[in-house]
Amino acid sequence: MNSNNPMGGAIEAADDIQETILRLSDDIGKMADRIGKMADRIGDMADRILETQRIQSENLRVFQDNSLEMARVLNEQLKSNQALMAKVVEKLGD
Repeated sequence: MNSNNPMGGAIEAADDIQETILRLSDDIGKMADRIGKMADRIGDMADRILETQRIQSENLRVFQDNSLEMARVLNEQLKSNQALMAKVVEKLGD
């Protein structure tokens, strides 16, 4: 503070404080904008994750259905092979 003009020093200090507050306010606004953009990106990623899970759930269901069908087919093939072998053994026994 200037001892010759205390009022001038107080006004200068008030101006410095006001400038600092405005600068901080601007910085806070910029950070808020960045946070908003990050939140948007996180939302987009969450949407993509949910869509991927939906697709993968359907893929898993199809895989399970196909696996069960393959097990049924193999079981039927095994029964057919056993019946065929039984006939071959029967014919060999004659």
